[in-house]
Formats: sequence, structure tokens, C-alpha cells
Amino acid sequence: MTADNENEPRGRARFNLNVEDARARAQEAVRKSEIIFTRAYGLLREPKKEWEQIKAEETTVPNLLIGYVAPLAAIPPVAGLIGSAIFEPIRVGPITEAIVGVFVTWVVTVALVFLLGVLINTLADQFDADRNDIGAQKVAAYSITPALLSGLFSLWPPLWWISLFALAAMVYIMYRGLPVLMKAPEDRALSYAATVTVATAVAFIVMFALASCVS
Repeated sequence: MTADNENEPRGRARFNLNVEDARARAQEAVRKSEIIFTRAYGLLREPKKEWEQIKAEETTVPNLLIGYVAPLAAIPPVAGLIGSAIFEPIRVGPITEAIVGVFVTWVVTVALVFLLGVLINTLADQFDADRNDIGAQKVAAYSITPALLSGLFSLWPPLWWISLFALAAMVYIMYRGLPVLMKAPEDRALSYAATVTVATAVAFIVMFALASCVS
């Protein structure tokens, strides 16, 4: 048997392994997407029931940020880049700078969600709620889901205004989740959610202004 004949099965096996690995990764991505969309639908349709389920789930802050928030946080910058490249190519600029901008935006968004959780926990005493680190991070991660999913509309830039409805959905979901996870009184949950949202919006503007300077 020649060396070429010996190498052929190895090359074929390596190719099959790569195909299987790619298939497994694709299936995992589909599974995560289904979880994210199912959760978003549940939070909008039956928020109290969904929040009770979230409360019972065992997780950690890194798992929330890496396993749930990070994939979602990639949607707005990636969709924005694709939409701009198709409809407004003159605004994209050099592709390297555009990719760096996407990466920076992604990192800043994940950091912002974490800071949102810290803020929710910090303000708990002001609204007669209980402090709960993991509970606050859950509220932050799952409340911001509609806002991040609305980044898909950036694929067609004229639809950017739909994100305003996503912001309203975020406030509503947070309002329904604070009594469950942070034990905030029902009559103070709305003001709690509104205060957090305003503070987050300010932090969002500041952090992305700084990020634009870096990128």
C-alpha cells in the first residue's frame, strides 16, 4: 500500500469528524435559539409563570452572561453591519474597522447587562425589595431580551423605530419580574423598573460613546 493510499482514509476520517463537529455545533446553536425565542415568548405571554420558572432554575452569573446574554448581544451589531452593508454600504467603511466595531459593541453590551443586574440589586433597598445577586442578574438578562432581539430589525435600517416597542416590552417584563425575584412590592415594582431603565439608558449612551471612540 502506498503512502497516498494510507493517507486517504485518514483524510476522509478527519473530514467526517469535521462534518460531525459542524453538525453538532449547528444543532446546539438551533437548540439555544429555540430556548431564547421560547423564553421571550413566555415572558411576553405569561410573564408571571415564566418568572416563577426562571426563579426555580439553578444557574450562575457566568452561565447567564456567556450562555444566554452573549449570543443575544451579538444580534444588534451583526445585524446592523449586515443591514448597513446591503442598504448603506458607504457608511460601513473598511471591513476591519467594521468588525472591530461589532466586537467592541458586543463586549460593551454584555458588560452593560451585568451592570444592569448590579444596579437592580443596589437599588433594591430603595424600593423595599430584597437584595439577591443572582436574582438581579436574572432580571437583567431576561428583561433585556426583547431589546436585543429587536436588533434583527437592523437588517433593514428603516425599521429601527420598532426597537422603541422593545424598550417598552423590557420595562413591562422587568416590572413583572421584580416582585418574583427581588420580592419588590407590587405597588413599587413599576417605579423600580422605570428607574432602572432610565439609569440603564444613560449608561448605554455613555458606554457606547466611549466604545465608538475605541473602535
